Amino acid sequence: MLHLEYLNIFYALKTTKDSPQDVGREKEEKEKNKSAEEFVVVRKDKEKRRTRSEKEFEELDFHKTESHVPVMLGEVVDVFSSLHLRSFIDCTLGAAGHSSAIIKGHPELECYIGMDVDPVAHAKSRANIDALLHSTPSNLKPHLLFKNFKYIKSVIGEIDDYNLLSCGVDGILMDLGMSSMQVNNPHRGFGVLANGPLDMRMDPRASVKAKDILNYWPEDEVGRILREYGEESNWRWLQKKVVQARQQGGLHSTGELRDLIQGTTRGAREGRQGWIKTATRVFQALRIAVNDELNTLEKSLHACFESLAPGGRLAVISFHSLEDRIVKQAFLKIIESNEGNGDGVEEETGKRDLRKVRNESDAKEAWIRQMVRGQNGTILTKRPITPSEEEEGLNRRSRSAKLRVIEKVR
Repeated sequence: MLHLEYLNIFYALKTTKDSPQDVGREKEEKEKNKSAEEFVVVRKDKEKRRTRSEKEFEELDFHKTESHVPVMLGEVVDVFSSLHLRSFIDCTLGAAGHSSAIIKGHPELECYIGMDVDPVAHAKSRANIDALLHSTPSNLKPHLLFKNFKYIKSVIGEIDDYNLLSCGVDGILMDLGMSSMQVNNPHRGFGVLANGPLDMRMDPRASVKAKDILNYWPEDEVGRILREYGEESNWRWLQKKVVQARQQGGLHSTGELRDLIQGTTRGAREGRQGWIKTATRVFQALRIAVNDELNTLEKSLHACFESLAPGGRLAVISFHSLEDRIVKQAFLKIIESNEGNGDGVEEETGKRDLRKVRNESDAKEAWIRQMVRGQNGTILTKRPITPSEEEEGLNRRSRSAKLRVIEKVR
């Protein structure tokens, strides 16, 4: 390659001995080699920028594990470790990795509810929890329900537990990320590189699939989804290509969508982030739209907080900026929502408390560093907790995770 030839010239000149006869010539050659060195550095840097996203994505997609690895497991355990958990709800059951750790660490637990709309997750989690309860003496009777967490209030009402109904839930967890079981299954349609149907439904009972959006929804709505849910700057061009594909039979597989994105991006954005990051944003946008994820999350956060017992905690793990923004804003809205007694005194006090952020260096729980106090509750994570470097190295899918925690007033 050309840049290797420049490198050889550069290092050969570097090792040549000086001689009085060649001082002038060497000075001239050094000026030439300086520009050659700069050229090599630029070329190498461009190569790194051009290949990094594709290489990292291949590692994410092909270095797969059969079992799902729970993200920030130690941090989640810490969030609830100081509480006397009589009741606990896992809103996104998955393979029950977080739930198993909570059940094992809280022998006082009497009422456990696990919720998920994925039948594969239910089968896996039931097996894991049953195995745990058989190996550990416990009177716990788990309730594993095939329900979306937006129905948390009705689920609590259906459980025959007086204390749960009268006092509330001591701990609630929401892990908003997809499990490896979902991503690694090409038939679900979540993976960018694997070829499969354009499905993307978390709940197989739902009617809308990704192919329905791409092939039948109004053109403007497709563009809005790509723009708002994918935060894709190239959304207009992609929207146009999707509509053109309809005239040729439409898009019916992840491979067809991937090829469309790859061809479109190479023509429009070559040399920038590459087609893979664009594809990731497009797939994210479609998944959010298919499952109505953001609207469901916003409504469910308030329902979950209202279901807490005094002193109970709600922990939420998000994986992209749209989710994290909703969680952050919902928590702030929740803790300042009381209107006071009518004379404005309590309301103004609440506003002052909301702005009062203090360091908790002497707190019993070391993971709590800053809190935001309000009338209805306390945000225990002014800034979200993120995975450790060790976890990011072991589980690359954890890199974007953010954990936020809110506690109801006692």
